[in-house]
Amino acid sequence: MSANPGKYLRIIDLGTCIGCGACEAACDFIHDGHPYIKVYRTEIGLEIPVSCMHCAKAPCIDVCPTGAMTRDSDGAVYVAASKCIGCMACLYACPFGIPELDRSLRVSTKCDLCMDQRRKGLEPGCSSICPAGAILYGEEAAVFERAKKRTAETMAKARFETL
Repeated sequence: MSANPGKYLRIIDLGTCIGCGACEAACDFIHDGHPYIKVYRTEIGLEIPVSCMHCAKAPCIDVCPTGAMTRDSDGAVYVAASKCIGCMACLYACPFGIPELDRSLRVSTKCDLCMDQRRKGLEPGCSSICPAGAILYGEEAAVFERAKKRTAETMAKARFETL
């Protein structure tokens, strides 16, 4: 998918997610035992996937003193490990607590939207494996359009199924 020079986006539709954990398993496999999307069981019993939001105004990028936390041409925020000094500024700056410190390498790690997969023209593992289609990935405008259609469908069902 990265062959096109546009900005790409991933949205996790929690209303569609079935909490199966396939996204976490795929990420774990692709990243050799280090999943960057994790499914958490909430107090009310829902299974919710949590991963980097690849923020448009990413605080982790803003605070990184070496430029190790950066963005690729598709819009994904990633860590250039060779520049990372393990200062953990990105860990403290992220409002979602996403970056983690690899204690053995002393560098930050986080989701890079499967950079190697995208270089081959493939989707990130989490979105390609999701059986419910809850993880939307693609060009920004197309993803927003799909998300709006899902919202319209949900609103229509809620309104007309109660009549």
